[in-house]
Amino acid sequence: MSVPDPGPTSSFAVPGYTFLWLTGWLWHVARWMAVLATTYRVNEQTGDPLLVQLVGATFMAPMFLGGALAGTLTDRLDRHRTVMTSLAVLVPVAGLMGLAVSADAAPTAVSYGFIFCVGIGNVLDMTSRRSIAFGLVGAGLLTNAAAYETLALHFGSMAGSLSGGAVLAGLGAGAVYLSVAAVYLAALGSFARAARIGQPSTDPSTDRSDGGDATSAVADLMAGFGLLVDHVVLRQFLVTTVLMNFFYYAFIPLVPAFAEDLGVGPFLTGVLASALGMGTMTGAFVIARLQPTRRGLIHIVGSLGAMAMLIVFANLTWFPAAFAALFVAGLFGSGFGTTQ
Repeated sequence: MSVPDPGPTSSFAVPGYTFLWLTGWLWHVARWMAVLATTYRVNEQTGDPLLVQLVGATFMAPMFLGGALAGTLTDRLDRHRTVMTSLAVLVPVAGLMGLAVSADAAPTAVSYGFIFCVGIGNVLDMTSRRSIAFGLVGAGLLTNAAAYETLALHFGSMAGSLSGGAVLAGLGAGAVYLSVAAVYLAALGSFARAARIGQPSTDPSTDRSDGGDATSAVADLMAGFGLLVDHVVLRQFLVTTVLMNFFYYAFIPLVPAFAEDLGVGPFLTGVLASALGMGTMTGAFVIARLQPTRRGLIHIVGSLGAMAMLIVFANLTWFPAAFAALFVAGLFGSGFGTTQ
């Protein structure tokens, strides 16, 4: 049976999806507030770019080390309980971090432990909450929901960077971590509301929240690797993704170090960090409106253009020009993100 062409906001008409989307947006806001505060604090404590970059590496470590395994394991767990538990743990972790930083009792090593916990939460969000959202809307609205998930990611990045920079400038790093705890708590409430309203799709290909089937996690992993062997397009996208993560997204934790060289304070550091999200959102809207057909070309040109703009950004010494360069990098980066 053919599926009717969905309207631009059809996913939000599905009971429970609005609160699921809000949960994801709040999760992204908290995530980027945490990354900004932690990189800014480590830069202040050490002044060592390598140690600042290590914050980003620690945040991404759960994804690189266990992303594929997490995906197969969450198919065998109750996804609703996984998300609830993750958020319930992150609320006190962020709160304790805020109290420790406010009391000047958190050495640099504690910052790495905290951001590692945030990274684990990020993996669980990608593998559990997004799966619930896609199962809730069903196959007919899958593309529509995926577009809004991308919007939540970049809008959350922008909002988290801006609000984190504002709180950092006005109240200090401890207040940022307490704010992160409050945002996680709001996400927990939103997700609980979504769970009460929404019912997963009955389509077995999009919903396995009941614990999945009896196949082993190893078998699922091997099946995934088998797809890479059999499909050249998947291999090409994997190579592009690896290159973008190593040579593009890896610079984000270093924004406070660049901002320090530009001679700006914590608020403008947050503004600078938000430029990437602003550019990516703008580019995504343009691409969605134009509906281009040569998506492979956009994917490659967007990736190369985004990385090239970072070279421009790294050589600028004037804040407005640096902001503009990151905005343009985000425009190009949207070509990668919206077609991936």
